[in-house]
Amino acid sequence: MRGEESIGDEMFARETAKNYNIDIYVKHIEKGSYNNKNTQLEARKDRYLFFKELYNKKIYDYLLIAHNKDDLTETIIYRMIKGSGTNIYKALSKKRKYVLRPILNFYRKDIEEYAKENSLSHREDSSNKTNKYSRNKLRNVIIPMLEEINLQAKNNIIKFAYRVYEESNILRKKVNKTYKKIEISRNKINIKNIKNKLVLKKIIIKFLFKNNIEITEKRLLEILKIIYSKKPNIILRLDDYNLAKSYCLLEIVKTNDINTDSITVYNDGVYNFAGKTITIKTVLNKDIDYKKNIYIKKTFPLTIRKRKEGDFLYSYPKGNKKYLRKILIDLKVPSKERDLIPIIESENEIAAIYLEPYGINRVSKNYALNNIDDYALEIEFF
Repeated sequence: MRGEESIGDEMFARETAKNYNIDIYVKHIEKGSYNNKNTQLEARKDRYLFFKELYNKKIYDYLLIAHNKDDLTETIIYRMIKGSGTNIYKALSKKRKYVLRPILNFYRKDIEEYAKENSLSHREDSSNKTNKYSRNKLRNVIIPMLEEINLQAKNNIIKFAYRVYEESNILRKKVNKTYKKIEISRNKINIKNIKNKLVLKKIIIKFLFKNNIEITEKRLLEILKIIYSKKPNIILRLDDYNLAKSYCLLEIVKTNDINTDSITVYNDGVYNFAGKTITIKTVLNKDIDYKKNIYIKKTFPLTIRKRKEGDFLYSYPKGNKKYLRKILIDLKVPSKERDLIPIIESENEIAAIYLEPYGINRVSKNYALNNIDDYALEIEFF
C-alpha cells in the first residue's frame, strides 16, 4: 500500500525476528483490493483475520498487540463521536478471548523513551502523519488542542471512560437479574414492575437482541412511546415482526406469509394471519366493550382461516343459517379482498367473522355470550 516503505517495514520485521530467533508470518494483500473502501478499516479487518487464522491453527495460545494509552484515548473519543460512547468494553479490556494488550497502560512517549534508553530501533508508518483519516485527525489535531486546555486531557478521558464502564457494568448486572424475573418466554416479557426508565430501556434492547431484531435509537423511542401510552393494546411493526403491547405484556411475533390458509390457536397470545395481527385474551364477561372487538365464549383451540365454499354461521340472536357468500355480497366486499377475511372457527363451526371495515363483525349464536358466562375471549385485530 505504501510501496517501498511497506517493503522496508517487512524487511525490518524479518530482521528483528531473525535477531531474536522468533518465527515470523507474512501475508501480502494486493494494493487495489481496497478501491473505493475505507482503507484503514479494511486493512484492520484483514490483519485480525490473519491473526485469527494463525490462532485457529493452534500454533500459539495468545495474540499480543501493541495498543497503548494514546490508541485507547483515540478509540474512546472516536466512539463518542460516532454515538457508541457507552459501548467501550472491548476498547478498555486488556484481555479479550485470545487477544492480550500488555502495554495498554503506557503512553506512546513512555514506550519511545524505553526504546531509546535500550537502543531499540523501530519504524513508523508515514501515513500516520496525514490527516486524511479520522483517527489521524484525532491524533494530530483534536487531542493536541484538548491538551492545550488541560495537559491531563488524555488521562482524564480514560478515567471518565472507566467510570462509565463501571457504572454500565452495574446497570448491566441489574438488567440481567431483572430480565430473568420478567421473561415469560424468549419472545414475551412482563414489564409491569419496571419503574426505572433507564433499566426499562436496557430491558427493551436485550429483548430485541434476543429476538434478532435490529436495534436503533428511533426504534427504541417508538417502543417506549407505546409502552407509556394509555392505550392498553398497541401493535408496532418491526420489519418482519410485530411487537404487541397488551397492558403490561410485550410480545414479539413474526409476521406470517399473507398466503397462509389457516392457523390454530391453543391459548391467549398474539398471532398473525393474512397480513393482520390478532390478539386473543381471556377477560371477565363484565369488563367487555362490544363496540371495539369480537367477544365469544371461552373455547380452545380456535382455528383462524380463510373462507371456504359453503361457509355459514348461525346468526345472532335468532340462530338463522347465514351464508358467508351472501354476507360479503350484501356488504359489497371487493372480490379480491374476500379471501383475506379472517374466519374464527371452533369445533368445525364458525364462531365469528371479522368484517371491519366493511360492516359489523358477526358472532354465531352458539358462541355469543350470555349472563351465565364468567369469562370471554376478547379477539382484537390490527
